[in-house]
Amino acid sequence: MGAVKKFLQKLGFVAQVSDDDGLGPLHDKRRAQRLPITMPVAVYGYVGGEPFLENTESVNVCARGGLVAISAGVSCRQKIILTNLQTDEDLECRIVWLVRSGTGQLLAGLEFADIMPRFWRTGVAPVTS
Repeated sequence: MGAVKKFLQKLGFVAQVSDDDGLGPLHDKRRAQRLPITMPVAVYGYVGGEPFLENTESVNVCARGGLVAISAGVSCRQKIILTNLQTDEDLECRIVWLVRSGTGQLLAGLEFADIMPRFWRTGVAPVTS
């Protein structure tokens, strides 16, 4: 079992098998170093043809994307706009997986179209493969 999956399970997050709700299993397919950084972000997109804007925060980040808490009814493969609220920088990304915590909170794994090591401004050189 991957280290991230073990960590999330310790925190009470449970992966669910993909069903009608679009939730999928949590796989450890890391291509970049994850950093457990909480950062304020805004997520903008559409659900059911209606626009939404949600202020939330990251759970972890990397040069290829991140994990954010989200309450909107988004789905896998959906494109959204992510805004780093510390720098006011916008970036299009797509949702690559969803997992629901034991408390019902939805977490979205986001992937950037390109490697963007400076988006998060962590000051750490990214490790990518």
